[in-house]
Amino acid sequence: MEMKKNVGASDRYVRVILGLGFIMNIFALEPTRLGLFILLIIGLILWNTAFTQYCPIYDLLKINTYEKPAKPEEPAAPAESH
Repeated sequence: MEMKKNVGASDRYVRVILGLGFIMNIFALEPTRLGLFILLIIGLILWNTAFTQYCPIYDLLKINTYEKPAKPEEPAAPAESH
């Protein structure tokens, strides 16, 4: 069963960048163990929601930025001239 998607492309890019930022701050800030855990969890949650395209918070708030891919249209039949 596939989860319904509610995270659009622009949201995904932002989540990947923010997730990477949180994870990289583990090395830059040298936090305590609790800080390390919090930064890692937030970064991984952001990455997970970006790659699965599903955010439970968006679901609770009834937000949906996901656009279904457009199906290619069939070419129209040539018009007959009389």
